Parts: sequence; C-alpha cells; structure tokens
Amino acid sequence: MEDKIYIKDLLKKIFKYKLAISLILIGATGFLISMSYLIPKTYRSEFEINVYSKYFKNGIISEVVPGVGSLKEMTDTINSMVREVMSDEYIDELGIEYKFYSDLRSSEELTTYGERYQRARERMFLRERFKYYSTGVQSYKVLFSGKDPLITLEVTKKVLERIKTTFVSKRLETIELARQSLFQKLESINLTRKITDDEVASNALASKNPQVLKSELLNIEQSISSLLKQFNRNHPRIRNLENRKQTISKWLSEFNVLDSQERDIEYSEAPLIMSGDSKVAAEIASKLYVKYNNINIALEIERKNLNSYIGVIQRPQLPTSPIFPKKRIFASLGFVLGLVLCFIYIFYREIMVLRQDDYLELIAQKLETTYFGDFSQISKTKNTFIKDKNDLSPSPDLMDRNDNLS
Repeated sequence: MEDKIYIKDLLKKIFKYKLAISLILIGATGFLISMSYLIPKTYRSEFEINVYSKYFKNGIISEVVPGVGSLKEMTDTINSMVREVMSDEYIDELGIEYKFYSDLRSSEELTTYGERYQRARERMFLRERFKYYSTGVQSYKVLFSGKDPLITLEVTKKVLERIKTTFVSKRLETIELARQSLFQKLESINLTRKITDDEVASNALASKNPQVLKSELLNIEQSISSLLKQFNRNHPRIRNLENRKQTISKWLSEFNVLDSQERDIEYSEAPLIMSGDSKVAAEIASKLYVKYNNINIALEIERKNLNSYIGVIQRPQLPTSPIFPKKRIFASLGFVLGLVLCFIYIFYREIMVLRQDDYLELIAQKLETTYFGDFSQISKTKNTFIKDKNDLSPSPDLMDRNDNLS
C-alpha cells in the first residue's frame, strides 16, 4: 500500500506549528539581514567611452598615416591601447597613491625577495579589482571595485583621464613622427639640389651632412685613382686630395657613420641624395612638399579636435549602494534558510520524537502486554471508565454494572 500525503494534513501540520514556523522565519531572515550590515561592503564605479571612427582615419594624411580599415581592427586597437594603459607600472602608481599597498615604496626600492613577492601579490589583487571589456565595435567599459566609495570614484576618474590622454598622445605621436620623417626627406632633397657636382668639393664640410661627406669621399677616391695613372703619390694635387680625405674621414667618425654602419642607412634616402637628375629631384620634392603641408594641417586640426574624437558615454558616478552584500539577497537567503529550518523542525517533531501512543505501545511491548489505545474520548461521556489520568481505580458506574450482572 502506497503512502499518500494529503494537502489537508499538510495544512494541519503548518497551522499546528505556526508559531514556531513564524519565529524561525523571522529569526533567520533578521539574522542574515543583520549580517549584511556587519560584512565589509564593496562598491563599484564604472565608465564607458566611445572612440569615433574619425580618430582612426584622416583623409588629409591617409597617404602618409594609413587609417584603420576594418571594424575588428578598430576593436582590437582600442582593446590593446586600454591594456597598455593598465600596465604594471600604472597599477603600482595607483596602489602607492591610494595606499592599496602595505609598503608605499616604489618597486625599484624593494630589494628582498619577500618584499617583491608581497608587491607582486598585492599588484595581482589590485588588478583583479579592475574589469575592462569591449561593449561594441568602438565602445569600451572599465569598472573598478573598492571598499571606500570616495576612493573608488577617484580611482575611476583618474583611469578615465589616463586613458583619454593616452589615446590623444598616441595619435599625435604617430602624426608627429610622420611629419618629422617627411621633414628629414625634404632637408635631404633640398641639400642635394643646392650642392651640385661642382660645389660638392668646397661645401661638403660646411654642410656637415654625413651623406654629403660620404659622397665627397667617394669622389676624392675616384679622383686619386685617376691621378695616380698620370702622377705618383708625391704630386701636390694627390697629396691635397689625401689630406682632404683624412679630414672627411675624421668628420664621418665623429658622426658615427663608419663602413660597418652603412647598412643601417635608410634605403629611401640614398636615391634622393645620390640622384643627379634635378628634374626627378624637383618632382620628388614637390610631392613631399604637398604631403608635408597636408600633414601640418592635419596635425593642427588633430591637436584642437582630438579630444572630441573620444566620447564618454557613461561618466564615473559616486556609488550609493554596495554591490556586495545586498540586503535583498541576504533577506531572500534568510527566508530560504528559515524554510529549511522549519522543515527540519517539523520533521524532528513529527518523525523523530515519539508520540504518547507510540511511547505507551513501546512500554507495552517491553512488558509483554497489549496496549489498547487512548480512551480520552470515552472519558468525556457519561459512561467514563477513568476519572483521572493519575487515578486508575474503576468508576462507580462500572461497579454498579458489575453488581447487576452478578
């Protein structure tokens, strides 16, 4: 025969222990809510930035500084730049400034293994309090959690400014580097155009340009080789050329342009300097002038507007409520814990604790007799068998009935 559980019986049990159930639920819920006040709180502040596509592309300088084409490349570039900002050095800077570290000395001042090990552990824990991830193709979110809401807000603001400054400076450095490279090429072309084949000998040392000096050195060696076919080395012209060769060699050694370093010279500079065709040089110079002028215009525009290319979708806010512990979550956990305790309490009272009938039946088995049950309902009628639970003497009605039968 299968055991059945009726809802009516279940409700009876609940109403039977309603006071105990209420006390257990209120006690468990109140206990965990009070624990939420005692546990150290953790606050979080966050911000989200959006890097516009014009940060990666500029039509004026696209020939010199190529822009980022694909969306995936934009996302990867933003991600790598943010991670570059959050370097170990910057983490240590924040840890020392806001006293997240136990030892406020810089990493270079730590000498013992124990101090460096402690710094590495604290750096790892501080880094874990930062969360940063991409929320779209061009947007990025950074979060920081801490125990003090004011310090948490200050750290988040500082990281935001650092990221914006890094984005701006990296872009300007790239354009400035391209500008300097174009300027060097223009200087090289102008110098080559000014110094003709007839003027090289007299103006080589005055130019103080290593490339011009090397060109002059080659011309001297060729002249010496030609003169040696007609004269000996004691000829005045040959001796003058050799003296000039020694002087130029000394200048080249001062510029650290030795024969072993000639391989390091950029390939693009050689044809500009060595070119003897003035028409080609003029054409190259014209193109470089156009690019140089464009990059100057672009650099001026970028310096004024680059900050506007990085928008702030969500600025850091002062955290008003902790992310842990949450009172609602702890209240829910307390209620669930109370239900579990109520189930254990009812199970113990109904199953584990013997009722009076079970207890009397167990005694009857030990005394090798029979237990007939509880006659409490019969005792309430007129034909009572027992006057009192403690008085086991027969009642007068029962004695009269026995006399009549006899």
